[in-house]
Formats: sequence, structure tokens, C-alpha cells
Amino acid sequence: MWCPSCAWLVGEQLKRAKGVVNAEVSFIQGQANIAFDPEITNHKLLKKRVRSLGYKATLPDEKPHDEEESFYTRLLIGGVMVLHDMIVGAGIYAREIFGWATPESQPLVDFFQVMMLVTSIPVLLLLGLPILRAGFASLLRGQPNLHTLITIGTFSAFGLSVYHLVIGRGGLYFDTATMLIFLVSVGRWLEMQAHKSSAKAVMKLLEQIPNTATLVTSEADREVSVTELKPGMRLRVRPGARFPVDGLLAAGEGDVDESLLTGEPKPVSRKEGDAVKAGTINLDGGFEVIATAVGESTTAGQIGRLLHEAQWARSPLERLVDKLAAWMTPAALALATIAFLIWNYLAGFEQGLLVALSVLLIACPCALGLATPLTLWLSLERAAESGAILRSAASLERLAKVVRVFFDKTGTLTQLPMKVQTVVSKRLSVNSDKAFLQTIASVENESEHPLAKAIVEYAKLQNIELIKPTSFKALPALGVVAQLPITNYQSPIHIGSERLMSAGGLEMPEDIRQQAEAWKEAGLVVVYAGWEGRVAGAVGLGESIRAEAKETLSQLQSRGLELAVLTGDETRAGERWQNFLGIPVYAALTPDEKIKRIAENAAMVGDGINDGPALAASTVGLAMNHGTDVARTAADIVLMRDDLRIIPWLFDLSREAMKRVRQNLGWAVVYNLVGVGLAMAGLLQPVFAAFAMVASSIFVTSNAMRMNKFPLLKN
Repeated sequence: MWCPSCAWLVGEQLKRAKGVVNAEVSFIQGQANIAFDPEITNHKLLKKRVRSLGYKATLPDEKPHDEEESFYTRLLIGGVMVLHDMIVGAGIYAREIFGWATPESQPLVDFFQVMMLVTSIPVLLLLGLPILRAGFASLLRGQPNLHTLITIGTFSAFGLSVYHLVIGRGGLYFDTATMLIFLVSVGRWLEMQAHKSSAKAVMKLLEQIPNTATLVTSEADREVSVTELKPGMRLRVRPGARFPVDGLLAAGEGDVDESLLTGEPKPVSRKEGDAVKAGTINLDGGFEVIATAVGESTTAGQIGRLLHEAQWARSPLERLVDKLAAWMTPAALALATIAFLIWNYLAGFEQGLLVALSVLLIACPCALGLATPLTLWLSLERAAESGAILRSAASLERLAKVVRVFFDKTGTLTQLPMKVQTVVSKRLSVNSDKAFLQTIASVENESEHPLAKAIVEYAKLQNIELIKPTSFKALPALGVVAQLPITNYQSPIHIGSERLMSAGGLEMPEDIRQQAEAWKEAGLVVVYAGWEGRVAGAVGLGESIRAEAKETLSQLQSRGLELAVLTGDETRAGERWQNFLGIPVYAALTPDEKIKRIAENAAMVGDGINDGPALAASTVGLAMNHGTDVARTAADIVLMRDDLRIIPWLFDLSREAMKRVRQNLGWAVVYNLVGVGLAMAGLLQPVFAAFAMVASSIFVTSNAMRMNKFPLLKN
């Protein structure tokens, strides 16, 4: 495909095919995503339909012809032929202008004119055939596009030249026809380079996953294909090798380079029991790992899927520009027709045709179609390189409009993991603090909440054996309710906030209340546990602010953004954090209450189950990668990098991207308005109109490519 209007045409024609449910065509990827009924149509028929439009089509598993190398060769040959036509044409024009024409030189001129015809034919065949074929196909289907305009322009110039050559008088425009095809082809080659660059993040990610792995067996280690791996298999990963799967370390200790996923080059220490990710590098440890996810289920696979999906999710601005570009081609044909009629009446057929040709060329909507998608896609890849995965270009567009940012506190502004500082129990149905810990840790082991994970970790350090609950229910912003298969517990076990204890009808002993109040005064988070009508005990957990949190908040405020914290913590704890952070903190909020606080053009940053609704309701939701699946699924942006400073960086990226888009759109609109005006006034020769058309596309592409220079987030 040669421009976004080509992608639009192919998509529309595929949607009209029998048996096709939906079809999306990406100009940036050069790919089509088609949903169809296999009982009505098939790959072969769909490929045939694409070819009927003048384009090539192959399946993903088919080895495509090396189009770039072939195209480059044809471009070089065509360039030599065009140069010949331009030199000969310039000589002939100079002969007329400077009065060098003599009867003796006419045979030589006739010879060179024939040679211009001879050398123009290979250019039309080598470079122009795909364009001309697609142009005729779109014209016959009544859906004109860029190819249609170029086809009409080329054949007008070529046909008029042949006619004048035959009758022996009139100007020749072979050089205009060949230069038009050549310049459009040069623009196409530059776009191919831009598209190749725009795919680098996905390719880099996929290429780093090993094709083989060392499987540990009872007999001996053996090399196997990663396609044979399944969760639960034990693998050996030697120093310097990449992990082929997501998994848990079963043996070994050392440093791991996770920069492929997080964008952060600093090595991280990993030991037995820690999680590792596919594609990351074992720097110096002798590791054995138990696979937990393989292939597309790995973190790297999911990131690749998200990046792939982002290419198909068109932003509102892209859709608007596509509609405008679709109308511009018929408008160009109409304007060219009007120009021809006017100038044919004023100055004759030949001048009318030349003016119409200039209008057709200058009005091509290629620059307009390129203005938005390439900029946004390069920005998505830049974000991925710094450790942020955006689900769509629309997320980037919306982020640039955000004026306020809301933060969750626990696990977002505070450092994980939290630590259990102290425990108190009433020894009701249990006979020791250890039994109390076993009870609450067994229940919390089913939860993904950071507080629950801290309690479970504390219990494991005490060598406490955990019990599998018979039932479990999470109540966002309140806690959990569960039952254990132990005869001591006839009623459900409630673990969570004081509000949950009250809602469950559990009596609060005065000594536990007093102890909890003292913990809150000291800045601890309190988790209560109760059953059989009474609160049986409480756990005090401490959390510390992230090292980069205050710097991040300051950077966001310097960018003119309003900030606030939404938390389920009790009011007293919220007041303490408000004084410490210096921004509003809204405490004791349920998930529904968090949603009510979310205003228009607001972003939400969170990591927990109770953040999911707020993330989904916000203009842009940003989820920490260590958070729950609910949070990551609800978010528009997943922060793979464990560094809050990526948030102000993302705002800078989004604003820079939208600035480039506005520049490109502004240039494309002004170029078309001014260019069409000059062409209709007869002030622009066809060859210069062709130059201007290609120059405009090159300007837009080059401006978009500047996003590759946008600085990555530094450590």
C-alpha cells in the first residue's frame, strides 16, 4: 500500500466481500485483520479480492517476496531512466527558449524525442505498473484514491506526449509522467523505511525470546523447542542466557537484566522463590526455574499482543482524518475537471489538460493521511521502550487532554511490599497468636491485595502452615469473608477494615480498639480479623513512601496538573498522608465513591482490585505492573517500569506527539489550500506539482520520525 487511503480502500472492499464479518487494514503494519465465515469464503478468495484492487496479499505463515530489495532495485533503474528523460527534455526546452532551433538539428531532436518515449516505458512498467493497476481498479469500482489521481495524471501526460510525437508538433511531457511515477515511488520507499523503524519495538521484543530451552529431567538435561514447554516444567538457565518462560526460581541466586520489559537497565537481584520473566537475561546465576507461563501467556507475549492491538485501535482523530482524506480524492477530481473546463475555454485543450494535471497532483491527500498514524505509532513504541505499554493510540490522545491526576496510595505512592509490624489477638477460638496468624494468613493467601500479601509473607517467616479455605469472597475497599475447614470455626471469618467488622456485626473489644488507635497514631495500617460475633485480633502494617513519589508529584504539578489521592484508608490516616504529601487526600472511600470523585479529563493511577472501577471510569487509567490482574485489565496504560517518574514522562510524550500531529495536519491543510489555488490559477507546472506532493509527504514523514528522538526516561 502507498498511503492510508489505500488501506481504507482495501478495508472497505474486504468488508463488502461475501462471508466477511469485519475487516481492519493497518497502513502502518501493512496488514489486514479479517473475521470471516469459513463456510462462505476462504483465504484464497480474500487474497484474490485484494489482488483485484492492484495490491499483493500473503498469509502470515507464507514467506513473502523480499519487496524492499526488489523495489529498491527497480527504483535505481527507474531513476536512471528518469534522469535521461529530464536531461533530454531540458535540452529540447532550452533549444526552443534560447532560439537554438535549426533545420539541421531537427533530425537529432526527433531522435531524442523518440528516445524519451523509449526510456519512459520501462519506468511506467517497473515502477508505475502497481500504481496504475491499482488506480484503474479503484476507478472501475467507483472508489477513487491516490492511485486514481496518479493514474489519470500519468496517462494524461504520457498520452498527450505520444499524440504530439505522432503528429510532429506540440510539447512533450514524457519527463513529467516518469518524474511523477518516480517521485511517488521515492516517497513510498521512504515510508517503507519509516514503517520498518516503527515496528522495531515489537520485533525487538519477540526476537529476544529464545527458540530453545534446557529441560531438566531425572536422567539428563536436554534441549527442547519452546513450543514443547508447558507450565510446571523445570528448566535450567545458564549465565548469559535469556529466560525462555515466565517462572519461579527453584534454585540459584544472582542478578537479572529486565530492561527488555521495564526499560530500566539496572540489574535486579533474584533468589529462590522469586519470579522471573521470559526474555530477561540471567547475568551471573546458575538458575533452575519452574515454568508458570509459556509462549503468548508470558509477560513478553502479552506485551507483544498489547502492542499489536494498539496498532489496530484507531484514535478518534485518526478516524476523523481518514474520513476527510476519503472525501478529498473525489474533491480533487471535481476541482481538476472545473480547472480543465475553465482553461480549455480560456487557453485551449492542452493548457486545460496541464492545469487539470497540476490540480490532480497537488490535491493528493497522501500527506493528510500520513499526518496522524505514523506519529502516534512511533510514540507508542517510544513509550514501550521506556517501560509503558499503551493499549491504543487513543490513550495517548486522551492523556494529552488530562488536567488532573488521581492516585491510589497503597502500592502506588507507597513502597511494596508492606511489612507486618505487630500483631494482637484475644485468643477466643484459638489458643495462641500463632494460631491467629495461621487463620488470617490462610484466608489472605487467596487475595491479591498488598496488605494480604504482607500478612502471608509474615506468616511464612514464622513457618506457619497455611490451610486452604472452603469459601472466599473479596469485598473491595472492605476486606474479605471466608471459611476454613476447621471445626473451631462455625461462622464466616471476616478480615479487613473496621467498617467490615461493623457490617459483619462483630463486637470490637475495647483493648483491641485502643491498641488499633495507638497504631493509627503511629502511622500504621490496621487490619482486623473476627469471627463468632467478635473481633479476634488485629495486625498493624507499616508502609513507606516511594523514594521518587514526591519528585513525581512535584513534576506533575509543574506541568499544570491538579493532583489528589483516593484511598480506602481511614480518615485519620488520610489526614496524616495529606500533611505529608502536600496534596488533597480523600480517605475512607469505597470503589463506587472513588468513581464519583473522578472528574472529566482525569487520569487515575492504581494497582489494586478496588482501583479497577476507577481506572475504567477515568479518561486514562494507568496501572502499576505489580498490581492485580483486575487493575491491569481495566487500565489504558500498564506501567512495566517500577518508577513513578514515568508518569510525568508520559505526559510529556503525549503532548509532544499531539504537537507533531497538529503540525502535520496544519501543514497538510495549508499545503493543499495554497497548492490547489496556485495550480488552478495556472501558476504551477505538473512536474513542480509532483515535486510538491512528494515533498509534502516527506515533510510529514520526517516530522513524525522525530518522535524517535524523543528522550527515553533516564534512571
